[in-house]
This record gives sequence, C-alpha cells and structure tokens, in this order.
Amino acid sequence: MLTPGDSQSLFDLFTGLPLHPLIIHIVIVMLPLAALAMIVVMVFPRLRKPYLPVALGASVIATASAYVAVKSGEALQERVGWPGVHAELGDTVFPLTALFTLASIGWAVTSRWKTTAAVWLSRVIAVAVVSLAIAAITFLVLAGHSGAKATWEDRIGAPASIMEELPAVPGRIENR
Repeated sequence: MLTPGDSQSLFDLFTGLPLHPLIIHIVIVMLPLAALAMIVVMVFPRLRKPYLPVALGASVIATASAYVAVKSGEALQERVGWPGVHAELGDTVFPLTALFTLASIGWAVTSRWKTTAAVWLSRVIAVAVVSLAIAAITFLVLAGHSGAKATWEDRIGAPASIMEELPAVPGRIENR
C-alpha cells in the first residue's frame, strides 16, 4: 500500500487527492450526453450539421476520461486494495465507450454517402451506435453503483447514535 507521498504515476493524485473519484464524474456526464446527442442527430437530419461535431466531441471526451478513470482506478487500487467487482465492471466501460466513439465516427462518415449500400451500412452502424451506447451506459451505472457501495456501504450503515459519540466540533449542527 502506498502513502500520500508515494505517488507512483501521473494517474495517482491530483492536488493531493485521488484522481479516480474526480475523473469518473466526467465520464458520468459525458457518456450519456454523447449517447443522447448521437441519437438526436441520427433521428433528426436537420440537426446533424450543427450538433454532430458536439456529439462526436462529447464521445471523444467520454472515451479519454474513461481511459483516465481506468488508469487512476488502478493507481487508487495500489493505495486501498482491490475493489472487487467494481474493477471488473469499470474495466469494461472503457472498451465499450471507445467502440461507441468509433462507431459514432463511422456513422458520421457513412451517413454522408448517398448510394443504396451506404445508406444500409449507415443504418447498421446506427444500430451499433445505439447498442454500444446502451451497453456502455449500463456498465457505467453498474460500475458506479459497485464503487459507491464499496466506498460507502459500511459508513452509511452506522447507527444514528454515532453523532452523540463524536467530539464537539465548533459550527456543527447538532441533531435534536
């Protein structure tokens, strides 16, 4: 186990705090946003020109932040121990997000072609985009839930009387 001064990698600490719980929030926001944006631009052709770059940008940011989340999770694991199923679920989010991004880019390219074969290819890729978005978001939710459970389950289950056992802290509002 590492102590705070034993930073081992770029992905370990950010201003003295573990990078992992900070970076995951970018994934949590950007992946569903990218998925929703891609679905909107696929369903409404008039919105493609202004919003397709935004959708693709969000998917690239989601993929990059998912990669950093995996690497920072590995660094955090060195400090606190193996997080169990959370690590396995989290390791699945990055490849699914990367495939979603690649499929989105593929759809953006093929949707501009006008041949019959290209239209069908574009439709197949659109199904892949939606399927990968659903899979990536599902694993993101499962990984997030398992991480939150591993972090908070023992702490939230504390009895309400624990507040009475804590030392007096100036400014703390007492439950009465």
